[in-house]
Amino acid sequence: MADRRARASSRVVTLVCVVLGGLLAAGSPLAAEESRTVVTPSAPYLAPVEDYARYRPQTTCRRRAKPGVLLLAETLVARGGGYGPISRSCEGTGTSEHKESRAFDWLLDATDPADRATAQAFLDEAFAPDDTGQPHALARRLGIMYVIWDDRMWASYDGFVEERYRSSSCRNRRSCSVTLRHRDHMHISLSRRAARGLTSWYLAQVPAPPAG
Repeated sequence: MADRRARASSRVVTLVCVVLGGLLAAGSPLAAEESRTVVTPSAPYLAPVEDYARYRPQTTCRRRAKPGVLLLAETLVARGGGYGPISRSCEGTGTSEHKESRAFDWLLDATDPADRATAQAFLDEAFAPDDTGQPHALARRLGIMYVIWDDRMWASYDGFVEERYRSSSCRNRRSCSVTLRHRDHMHISLSRRAARGLTSWYLAQVPAPPAG
């Protein structure tokens, strides 16, 4: 894990300031004191907002994380919380975007007020309209396929409507572990294009080359 974080940091450290500046722009939930009705600016994006990511489950095994998921992970951890798994062994049954290294587990504690606020601020920002009225603009630009957090799920292919979530491994929530309930981390699955860093949010973070 330490080696992976070091490699990821070396690739994105020059981008973090640019990324945070974009995410903390005016209208961000972190700049709003009370309201959850926020507007995410469309600038400096040159490309239009992407369509909602379609459901594309894991079909192959990829143990090496791509630049998009690494950049998103570094950016989110810079807000708070911890760096959880991206890759997962392909042994055993079941499908998971972790097996294609295009999912990130952001370590947050649902019982901790600060972590809950951090999680909610990100969700508010991701699902807010932009200044042209495009719904869920940041989530679509990030290429988010779905998010699971604290017994809830938001899927792009269902228009990011909030739904109650229960793992298929759990008979009921009382017998379900905090991990399977996603109360000790937020799971974020990306489209394959986003994992490669090719949707508009990732492309907007690349700094311009120096003059000359």
